[in-house]
Amino acid sequence: MYAKKIIGGEQTVEHRKRFLHTSSQAIVYSSGIDKSVGLFLKLGIPVEVEDGYEIPIISLTEFTSTSLDTLQQKFPGFKAPRSYIYLDRPDKKPLLDYFLRQAVKKEI
Repeated sequence: MYAKKIIGGEQTVEHRKRFLHTSSQAIVYSSGIDKSVGLFLKLGIPVEVEDGYEIPIISLTEFTSTSLDTLQQKFPGFKAPRSYIYLDRPDKKPLLDYFLRQAVKKEI
């Protein structure tokens, strides 16, 4: 995902080759120069297209970003996801709780 394009409103859908078939939520890791997490998305129901799925971005919340280094210090063994990880699993609850406690900068 291109976090800056999403925040700026340039990107309103996310394209994936495979994805859940229901609406969902996502905490976005930006693999660019900043290598950080700082964006929460509510996603609509994916629409199947020729080469995968278009997932509409319903709303976003930008929160205080956390660098990859900080995440690795706070959560030993944390690795940046290659595509995505599920934070609703019991072993990921501390990580999810951490993100949900971050200060909100902007909601759209």
